[in-house]
Parts: sequence; structure tokens; C-alpha cells
Amino acid sequence: MRRLVLAAALLVASPAFAGPTLSIKVTDHGFEPQRVSVKKGEPTTLVFTRLTDRTCITAIDIPAENVKNLELPLGKPVSLTITPKQKGIEKFHCSAMAMGDGKIVVEN
Repeated sequence: MRRLVLAAALLVASPAFAGPTLSIKVTDHGFEPQRVSVKKGEPTTLVFTRLTDRTCITAIDIPAENVKNLELPLGKPVSLTITPKQKGIEKFHCSAMAMGDGKIVVEN
């Protein structure tokens, strides 16, 4: 029985059961890509990497996910796992001036 429980725990912790990981860069042109697609109810890790100091995007908000002022240090990847609950478009933008116009397209 212990072996069965251990095997089940290892399967759940396995990367094969983790959701997708999507990379989003912050460049002189804003978010790249500006639009990403995810599945409703599926945990998805967004990895933001700020590559420039020439925009106001030093922290971001994702209102639909209750994310506010997520700091993006220059040159360091920042991971955020979300599990969207509704189909549609979730916007993300810089915390300072709500600029950047990024979109998370949530599909069934």
C-alpha cells in the first residue's frame, strides 16, 4: 500500500502533469508576444522577463487573476502560475500607467 501511495505522489508531482509554460518578454516594443492562449481551468505558468529599461513596464497587473504590482526586475525571469476560471480575454498591463495591452486568451 505504501508503494502505491508513493507512486501516486510521484505521478502528481511529475512535470508531465504540470500545465504549459509560456514565456513573455518585455522589450522596447512592449510585451512579446502581446497575446498568449491558455485553456480554462488548466494551470499555466507565465514567465515574464524584462529585457529593457526603456518602458514603464517594471511591474504588471492582471486584474482577472487578482495580480497587482508583480515586480519584474531587469533581466530576471519572474514566474506566475494562473488557472483561468472563465473563457474570454484577460488583460495584463504595466502597474504604473496601465499600458502595454497584453492579452491572455482563455479558451475551453
